[in-house]
Amino acid sequence: MNSQNTNAFVRIAGEFRAAFLKDLRSYVRYPAWLLGEFISTPLWFFFFALGVTLFSPTNLTDSSINSFDFFYFGFIFIILFSTAVWGIGQSVRNEQQAGTLEQFLLAPVNRATLIVGRWARVFLTDILIIGYTTLIVYTAGNEHPAIHNPALFLFSLGLYEIGLIGFGLFFAGLTMRIKSYNTLSNIVFFGYMILTGALFPIYVIPLPFRYISMAIPFTYFIDLMRNAAL
Repeated sequence: MNSQNTNAFVRIAGEFRAAFLKDLRSYVRYPAWLLGEFISTPLWFFFFALGVTLFSPTNLTDSSINSFDFFYFGFIFIILFSTAVWGIGQSVRNEQQAGTLEQFLLAPVNRATLIVGRWARVFLTDILIIGYTTLIVYTAGNEHPAIHNPALFLFSLGLYEIGLIGFGLFFAGLTMRIKSYNTLSNIVFFGYMILTGALFPIYVIPLPFRYISMAIPFTYFIDLMRNAAL
């Protein structure tokens, strides 16, 4: 029995590794795309961070939470959410457009393992972008965001990523039914930024829409991670 479990684990690990390496090799084949992603993402962060620093109040509430810190962790949440929309959803859509979706679905491997392997490549890329953006923030400015409860933050981050994978799989299935992928992804992405409290507290959202925010599970993941960090 233990031998069968071990063989199954080794097989799944091998499928995950193959899916990860395949997507990584495809990604690095386009250096202009790679370079553009690593430059454009931090640039929009610093562009909006400048506005937050200049025009928002020092503290968002009566607590000691700094506006820049609030926005900084919102940037992290948004980047991680992109792994579900573009790391999983778009990968399935790309297979469909390339005409290889049938081979993908008929491959004698676990489909979820293949999709999660692709998610892992996007997750790695996002972690690198977050890492060097944080390094620039620490070395070039006076703001130094810190995580006050690392254990709780990592625990909530794990829950958040599990939720993102589940949502990504759902979104991937949805994109196979709806042809306008870019329109749908933009609606979902901007809805996430506005309604979940990623960039600003949900109490500033008008009350009728606040009920929508409270019905979105990601609102609570973000609140838990932000409270662990700040």
